[in-house]
Amino acid sequence: MTDVEMAENGNTIKEEKPEAKPEEAMEQQAQSNGDGTDLQKVCTEKKLNTDVAKELSALFETLSLTLEDFDERAIEALGNFGADQAKFILNEIKRSGLYGVHNRPQFVMSVMRNFKDKVRQVGASEALKSALIPGPPIEDIKKLVESTGYTLEVTVGQRKYHAPPDVPAPEHGHETFIGQIPKDIFEDKIAEKFAEVGKIYDLRLMLDPIMGRSRGYAFLVYETKEQAHEAVKKFDGHEILPGKALKVNVSVANRRLFVGNIPKAKSKEDILEELKKHPELENVTDVIIYSFPDASESKKNRGFCFVDFGDHKSASDARRKLAGGKIRPWNTDLVVDWAEQQAEPDEETMSTVKVLYVKNLKEAVTEEKLNEIFKEYGEIERVKKIRDYAFIHYKERESAVKAMEALQGTKIEDVEVEISLAKPQQDNKLKKKPMPRVGGPPGKGGPSKFGGPPKGRGGPPQRGYGGPGYGSFAPPPQGYDPYYGGGAPGGYYGGGGYDPYYQAPDPYYGGGGYPPAGYGGGYGGPPGGPKGRPNQRGPKRPGFGGRGGKRPGGSFDGPASKRGGGRPAEDFSLDNHF
Repeated sequence: MTDVEMAENGNTIKEEKPEAKPEEAMEQQAQSNGDGTDLQKVCTEKKLNTDVAKELSALFETLSLTLEDFDERAIEALGNFGADQAKFILNEIKRSGLYGVHNRPQFVMSVMRNFKDKVRQVGASEALKSALIPGPPIEDIKKLVESTGYTLEVTVGQRKYHAPPDVPAPEHGHETFIGQIPKDIFEDKIAEKFAEVGKIYDLRLMLDPIMGRSRGYAFLVYETKEQAHEAVKKFDGHEILPGKALKVNVSVANRRLFVGNIPKAKSKEDILEELKKHPELENVTDVIIYSFPDASESKKNRGFCFVDFGDHKSASDARRKLAGGKIRPWNTDLVVDWAEQQAEPDEETMSTVKVLYVKNLKEAVTEEKLNEIFKEYGEIERVKKIRDYAFIHYKERESAVKAMEALQGTKIEDVEVEISLAKPQQDNKLKKKPMPRVGGPPGKGGPSKFGGPPKGRGGPPQRGYGGPGYGSFAPPPQGYDPYYGGGAPGGYYGGGGYDPYYQAPDPYYGGGGYPPAGYGGGYGGPPGGPKGRPNQRGPKRPGFGGRGGKRPGGSFDGPASKRGGGRPAEDFSLDNHF
């Protein structure tokens, strides 16, 4: 029968196609993904190994990926690995399902960079033995998310499980820190357990992006402060696995930055105005400065300030942009880092305080004069003045409160003073510890054990804008006091006197506290960089250590960068994952 006869009889002629070649089969499989032709083209252009290209095409089909999810940069980076390593990376991505990953291109690139770093650290064979993307089974976390309606956000540095965007954020002070979490316990198990005491608003499990495992700690925010405190009572010491007890305590998200190298002629109002000129800094809520009570109008601050933001994320974003030079108030390179957090005394402790903290005192103001001013409001047990601040110890709390209310804003020697209840430290045992040596061995530091100019080989001492200097530090003198360490300035764990904002000694005098160590020798040493090895040469520019010091990384708390350039260190600290 001819073809025409077959057609007339209603039969269809079936065209036989030759069997596809392996490359064509891969292309046919890729084309079923929508933009497979483009994928095949990119794989060819990047000279991707054929077996790896097949695995990648299968991954595109399984996870419904596009070239926007796994872009050309990622394909090129994948081609830099051997076939076994590349297929391992693809299998790990497949296992994770990229579930909860909102920025897929960035995540994929970060995963590959971290795997490369892991290979450098532990070797190729060991790197292939452990997970690259940590997390619970997809079915378990999907079940939790679907049952609660919460959102999961996964980055290389954290797994964040939180309430929907339309749920109002709770006030500050509702956060708990959960430590000593076993490495195989993830947010699904933590949320299930901690929901027993109240509704969870936000849970962040921190990850080690290079080693591909949990860091062993998390931050959990409840809807109420009472729930947070109840969680501490119930779960501190709780064994989440046999022999694996959790460490739980109330935590506070850091919203304060230390900013150094600011013009000293600027007042608090001037600084606020300048910062708010930049859209990225609109969420600044307060600026705290240390002034010079005896200084002229040209010195309204001590070269640094503390900047408060409305939330941690705003502070984190500002820190990155200021430190990276993307924002330059006063057209100046600023030194920026997190302000060190201190434990806030609880309400019960503060309700018993009978001591006033008086700030902004001129040198001419004596203890006798302060006693004359404050004794009008009640019997005083003692007065202790330290540099430009003092502590007034009343016999009765009512007298202290009365004096604070009556004298707030009073001018003493033509300078307006600030008065508040002093904040005693929380842990007397901790406060009595000697301060760790910073810089060189004993005797290599400056003449003062409380931050005074350290010896160096880079020129004469200058006024810096930092915290403790590079020299040796000694513990506070004998006779510890919960407010100012036996009455001596400076010191550590209680030396120097408590500031009402920072609960730490005034950094101007080199005491422990806020300006990050290494940023300038405690107002008496030359400006310097992060802590380095002993006997550093004088710095060539502010903000970085001299020879022997730690090389700057991608961020203040990131690892040091490699010599000769290279990729900036990624910042996987907590502040990067809100």
